[in-house]
Amino acid sequence: MTSIDSIDTQSGGISERAGTVLAAEVRQEDLVRLRMALGRLGRMLRQQSDEELPHALIALLFAIHRAEPVTAKALAESEGVTPPAVTRSLSRLEALQLITREEVPTDRRVQEIRLSAKGNSVRESTLHQREIWLTEHLARLSAEELSNLVAALPALERLTGFPARS
Repeated sequence: MTSIDSIDTQSGGISERAGTVLAAEVRQEDLVRLRMALGRLGRMLRQQSDEELPHALIALLFAIHRAEPVTAKALAESEGVTPPAVTRSLSRLEALQLITREEVPTDRRVQEIRLSAKGNSVRESTLHQREIWLTEHLARLSAEELSNLVAALPALERLTGFPARS
C-alpha cells in the first residue's frame, strides 16, 4: 500500500506525507502513463470539431451550456480566467451569434448569458463529431480492453468530480 498526498517534485516520486491510502500500489511510471494517456485523449477529443472556432471559444460554449443562464463573472470564476478575457471571448461569441445576453431586471449592470439556437447547434455538432471519433477509436479495442475501460469509468468520473452512475 502506498500513501500519497502529492507527487514529490524534488525526487519525481510519490510523496509519503500524510494523505490518502490507495487501494493498490501505484508506481510512478503508471502515474506518468495515466497522466499522458488522459492528456492525449483529452486533446484528441477537443480537436474533433467541424467548427473553425478556437478551442477556448468552444470550451466557453460548453461552460455556458452547463451553467446557463450564467453571468460573465461566474464564467470567469468557473473557467479560471480573468473577467476581461471572458468579456473578449463573449464579444466574439456574440458577434458570431452563438450567445445571447439579457440584462438582469433586478441589476441592470449584470447580464445573463445563454446559448443561442446557433450556439447550441455548434455545441451539439461538436459533441457529435467527438462521439464519432471516440466510437471509431473504441472499435480498435478488444472486447476485454473495452470491458476494462468501461469498468474504470466510475473511478475516472470520481477523479474528474462527476458523480459515477450505477
